[in-house]
Amino acid sequence: MNKQIRNQIKAIALYQIIGGILGIALTVWVLFSGEMVVDQMAMRIGLFASGLYIFSILCGRMLFRNLRRGLVLSIINQVLQVVYFSFGTYAFQYVAGLRIGVGVDMVAGWIFKFRLALSSFHFSVGTDLGQKFIGVNLVALFLIFWIERLMEKVKE
Repeated sequence: MNKQIRNQIKAIALYQIIGGILGIALTVWVLFSGEMVVDQMAMRIGLFASGLYIFSILCGRMLFRNLRRGLVLSIINQVLQVVYFSFGTYAFQYVAGLRIGVGVDMVAGWIFKFRLALSSFHFSVGTDLGQKFIGVNLVALFLIFWIERLMEKVKE
């Protein structure tokens, strides 16, 4: 494996590790900043978010230990981040790193939106937020294609 491929893998690994650490830090800050009531449901969602961020960190670390497995896990991590949505009482958004999102907001017609975010998480079931949107994280989509290309080069 040449130096260029090794540097690309390092960049993806560091991106996932930093995104996961930032996500955990932001989750802890939101939970304990005093602006929200920390009840059992908030703790469950916080633990779920933290689990996804820990998964991102582990994906990055795996790229240094077992390259093939790390690449597969990294694709799974990015697939979880590609689509974000909110419809009725269901909403999901997970970003470990950067999100450059394009999507459609359908509350007041079909409005195309462009959204930026750093490590963020939103999950809701049974709570109608009055939002109807779907979006695609272009960074995660780009990373999936990049990781797949790296997988092909590593096989050679």
